[in-house]
Amino acid sequence: MKTQPLPNTEALLAFDALARRGSFTAAADELGCAKSRVSQLIKQLEQDLGAVLVLRNTRRVALTEAGQRLAGHAGALRALLEGIAPDISDAQGTVGGPLVISSITSFAHYLLAPVLADLAVQYPDLKLQLQVENRLQDPIAEGLDFCVRTRNVHDEALVAKPLGFVRETLYASPAYLAKAPPLETPEDLSRHRTLLDTSRPRLRERQEWLLEKDGVQKCIRVQPVLSSHQYSPLLSAAAAGSGVALLPHYVAREHLASGQLVPLLPGWSHDHWPVYLVYPFRTPLPRKYEAFLQYVVPRLRALLQGELDPGQGGMTNALPQ
Repeated sequence: MKTQPLPNTEALLAFDALARRGSFTAAADELGCAKSRVSQLIKQLEQDLGAVLVLRNTRRVALTEAGQRLAGHAGALRALLEGIAPDISDAQGTVGGPLVISSITSFAHYLLAPVLADLAVQYPDLKLQLQVENRLQDPIAEGLDFCVRTRNVHDEALVAKPLGFVRETLYASPAYLAKAPPLETPEDLSRHRTLLDTSRPRLRERQEWLLEKDGVQKCIRVQPVLSSHQYSPLLSAAAAGSGVALLPHYVAREHLASGQLVPLLPGWSHDHWPVYLVYPFRTPLPRKYEAFLQYVVPRLRALLQGELDPGQGGMTNALPQ
């Protein structure tokens, strides 16, 4: 079935003004155009719809039955268009509505979830959705408002705001260390029970920890008693006294505070990488975006601050804004 072309919007608005005001002159005055333009638009509309809409005389116009039916549609169109600007303005200025945030598993569990829970209390009209994806996502293509991820992108359509760095260091429980051999140098790890992160191919295939301190690197072969591609099982096992684990500070933080874990081999670390908050470039930013950034960014930076040790590799705590 052939689809009939949609009527011209300008012509419909001209007809609405004519129907309400009752004359071409008054309609032209309301629309701010010449009387001849209104007449031209009405004639074109009649041709497009194949119906006579108005009966003209020297003083006023009268609507035909088709014109009376069309007047209701044209009035509804005007009301719809008049409501667009206030609605968009409200969306821009309100801290409410949906916000979709994406993150890898460990960030979602240990960093984002507690911060977003507090944000929801601060702004109860926000509808927060946290998606957990262990893959690189494009916020524009996938309809995301914000992504927390470890890779920057050179894309003018996206903003990448630095949040900090992740650094993996060694931890174990006091109970494990009380029974284990001395651990004073990286080489001593060969005699220890270890807990291995298999989320990265090098660690999974070679079962090696490449530790670094002050520019000196040492490659240590380990014999894991437990392997996992997630931090959570390794953290639980380390706290239970199963062995030595490489973990970011943000993962081990609560267990350090409670004394369930202690740091090992000060200054030695395995790997580090930057963390970014990525979101579509918009100007001006919707108010809910501004509220999210103002609340979440400083808190995530504070949580990631513990990852940095100025004595390790010459890194600085300063972050671009």
